[in-house]
Amino acid sequence: MSRRVDQVLAGFAEGDAISNAAVSLQSIVRASGAQSDIYVDTNHVSPDMQGRGQPLHEYSGNAGDIVIHHYSIASPAVDTFLASPSKKVLVYHNITPADYFRGYDDRVVGQLEEARARLVEVMAAVDTVWAVSDFNADELRSLGAENVDVFPLLFSAEQFDLEPDPEIFAKFTVPLTNLLFVGRMAPNKRIEDLIMAFAWYHRVINRRSRLLIVGSERSAPRYYLMLRMLANELDLPNVCFERFASPEGLSAYYELADAFVTASDHEGYCLPLIESMHREVPVIAKSRGGMPEALGGGGLMYDDASPEELAQLIHLVLSEPGLKQGILESQAKRMQQIESRDAAGELEALLAKLW
Repeated sequence: MSRRVDQVLAGFAEGDAISNAAVSLQSIVRASGAQSDIYVDTNHVSPDMQGRGQPLHEYSGNAGDIVIHHYSIASPAVDTFLASPSKKVLVYHNITPADYFRGYDDRVVGQLEEARARLVEVMAAVDTVWAVSDFNADELRSLGAENVDVFPLLFSAEQFDLEPDPEIFAKFTVPLTNLLFVGRMAPNKRIEDLIMAFAWYHRVINRRSRLLIVGSERSAPRYYLMLRMLANELDLPNVCFERFASPEGLSAYYELADAFVTASDHEGYCLPLIESMHREVPVIAKSRGGMPEALGGGGLMYDDASPEELAQLIHLVLSEPGLKQGILESQAKRMQQIESRDAAGELEALLAKLW
């Protein structure tokens, strides 16, 4: 009888880091000869991912199988996962502190608080725990977890290197300096800090500039509205809220970018940093959470900075050829490490402990 490694997810959306990780993991498992399906709560499947997963209620594991749950928020998938007779793997992607969402979405606050409250219980009920970064692993160890394995978030260049969407280029024909942010529009990302820094950069340093903010607003619609109001109050027409982008659209945004900038306050890893380095876009990121691990010595990191200080840092990177070249070289070195990673071998070794 063929081996099975199934996954159960709280949601499934194109461009979502957990969803992409699940798809990449499934591809590796299937390439090894094992069977693998993804089961997801159908209430949280984006239109572009319809048909790529199975309904959560159809999942039924066997004692000889393995089931993986990617944990970051409370959902019906958690109970389905815990009820399975299969060997259980908890992949911890980090739980965003609920306080970031307070005042924006009380429902999400409740889900995050529940996930945090159940974390120790869930860890105790599984056969093994993987974390996508040492930052996440350290959090679990502080809660009493033993023998946590670190399995860094998967990056697939094949899934990412697509022909850019020409419609994106057609929108931005005027040659300006493009600062890019990619990620969910969620309060922990501190996009308001980025907008404030851009306001200083645009008005004082470089009038021929724009800020491209690419990512879904579904996580926190009220936060997205606040960001739109902030840009309007600051009279910044060159703040472009691009919202969700297809893989082809995302490829175009990275091609347009002169620098990738994030002021995010909390990240378990942050895959857009890897995407930016892969596309040879200089990265400027706050030194928080799992981002130093993702960059691995690449890019340029900063601690707390005022809007003026971040604007000056952006200007320095873009105006000093030697500094920019050094950043790109550090990123190329990091990408060599990532591209030489034997993810299939790592996964095989981890699963071998359970078979």
